[in-house]
Amino acid sequence: MDGKSDAETARIYCELLASFRRVPKAKLDPTFMEICHMSGDRFEEKCSKVLQFYLQPKGPHRLGRLMLSALLEAAGEEALDFSLHETDVRLEEPTEEGKKIDITVVADSFVLAIENKIDASLYNSLDVYGRHIRETYPDRKVILVVLSARRISDCGEREKIRLNGYRYVNYFDLFEILKSRFGAYAADANAAYAFFLFDFIRTIENRYGTRNMELKRFFYDNRQAIQELIDEYRSFEDEIFRIRKERIGELLDLIQSRTKATWWVYRGWDLGIKFNEGGKCIGIESCFEHDTLTDPLGDFCIYVTVWNRSHFKPYREELEAAFPDCEIDYNPTGLPSRIYLHIKPIPGSDTKRIVDRLEEVYKIVKAIADKHLE
Repeated sequence: MDGKSDAETARIYCELLASFRRVPKAKLDPTFMEICHMSGDRFEEKCSKVLQFYLQPKGPHRLGRLMLSALLEAAGEEALDFSLHETDVRLEEPTEEGKKIDITVVADSFVLAIENKIDASLYNSLDVYGRHIRETYPDRKVILVVLSARRISDCGEREKIRLNGYRYVNYFDLFEILKSRFGAYAADANAAYAFFLFDFIRTIENRYGTRNMELKRFFYDNRQAIQELIDEYRSFEDEIFRIRKERIGELLDLIQSRTKATWWVYRGWDLGIKFNEGGKCIGIESCFEHDTLTDPLGDFCIYVTVWNRSHFKPYREELEAAFPDCEIDYNPTGLPSRIYLHIKPIPGSDTKRIVDRLEEVYKIVKAIADKHLE
């Protein structure tokens, strides 16, 4: 931060982190829809298809009029009756002007036209939609609804909705009514479709709900300080990586000179070598870990690696005999296909011990690998 001492900057960051820890955080597990990546530009269209399915009273969900009655109640028409057998739900009904109405529910006593606006602004031709519905269904009560997941507070949008004879319904108000009524329909419901209905509800709630609002407000109010903290931390990490990368380069030259073999460095931090690459591949990997405030190198860690766990069996007995005090990791975090044998770490500053141990491990592993050449 410009104009501040390092101590003052550190104090500000510590206060920022302390404030962050106090903010309540809701854990939002992914829904099935989110796992299937039902998002992006066509998310609104997909939601309309979900609504069409559940708005149809005679649908295989066996929830009857639950969704439609809840929507009518949210729109102020809770006393309206209709026949389950004479209700049709349509997507993208075309108008004479070539426009398309998101969802049209045609019942025996009314027609419900829904403009489904998940999160987008209200730019659509509501007057055209309303005129089409009134002219096409003159013998039925007309109900026009703008359904949105965001709270429409803009006066211009509110006035556009009112002037065109529409009613504004928020998804969260609809869901509250739907949840309160669900118990009366649960016994007859198709369990799978009931699950997917609530998965749909939770998807909308995860994406547009007010949960984690305090956390969002914290990020919004502290955006500049957080970005500065992120930038400073990246610089801190980059400096540690630079020091380690330089030392890995030195170790590469030394160990190649010692073993007369070709070692590799992966992304600047992982020093290693492979044997039996065409068969049951085994090898060595090594890197710096566990840095401290005064020691950016930390420990130097060496691993005997089997990249495909199905190849480990022929090596197991000999590795356990050669390294009796070393731990075998059968379930490395994030790398379930591998098996590691952990060699006892060496202080990162002790170059001689590192190279000596690397050479020793190299000779042992190469000898074991040579016995199993295919």
